[in-house]
Amino acid sequence: MVEKFSFEGGEKGISLLVLGAIHGNEVAGIGALNKLLKKINSGEIVIKKGKLVVIPICNVEANIKDVRQIDENLNRVMKVHENPITYEQKLANEIMPFIKDCDVMLDLHSTHCKGDEPFVFCDYPKELNLKLIDVIDVDYVLEGWPDIYAGQSEIEDYSTERACFECGKSGTTLECGYHKEDKAIDVAYNAIINALKVFELIESDKPIKKEKTHILMKNFVVKKKEGRLLKQYKHLDKVYKGEGIARYDDGEILRAQNDGYILLPNLECKIGAEWYYFGIDKL
Repeated sequence: MVEKFSFEGGEKGISLLVLGAIHGNEVAGIGALNKLLKKINSGEIVIKKGKLVVIPICNVEANIKDVRQIDENLNRVMKVHENPITYEQKLANEIMPFIKDCDVMLDLHSTHCKGDEPFVFCDYPKELNLKLIDVIDVDYVLEGWPDIYAGQSEIEDYSTERACFECGKSGTTLECGYHKEDKAIDVAYNAIINALKVFELIESDKPIKKEKTHILMKNFVVKKKEGRLLKQYKHLDKVYKGEGIARYDDGEILRAQNDGYILLPNLECKIGAEWYYFGIDKL
């Protein structure tokens, strides 16, 4: 069972949900949320308005084992399952009531490669998540995630952001950088504090808006057989049309179809999962 912490202010306001460790080995959000809870419990941070709900570790067993998932990707099955079979489907059923009850969600993730730049997703632009994205201190916004999963049958996508959207809520996912670097915890913590400020859950000056580069996601590549990436790619590495990106063990080479960016490369990808994504500058 997931452990949640709830804090209500004395005035009506926004209900903010913050999630950590949807993937068990992505620990930046856990560190940030534990820091937040310590400051709330000490009285250093006081929720004056609205409601804050925090789930520091959503995928408990995967976190204990320091793995991404137990049976399947929790961020692809975030919906209500009438007859849950896998561990992650059961977790989704536990988490969905909190998504339905919030106004806006901040989902804290981290990435697999050293030196990865932090960034935020904007899957479904709505007033509250655009307001939140504006004050998150990162340089990049990725757009178009729902479109690249629509119209394909390889992987069903029920992310936390989609769950928010289908429940009539707003949701934003923050990738805080490489999950084993302390600065990823700082990115996550600062985002939480800015969320509390911009939605007026705490008494504070409003955070400053941060200008960002917007990248449009165009597609993803599923790893279909044994192979490897041809470089130790990092998120947002530039690639050029015709450049070889990956090679299967049987000699087949996957090449960039256009100039653009490698996004979220998974250097330890298993067959059947998303190997990497491709994006271009949004004009």
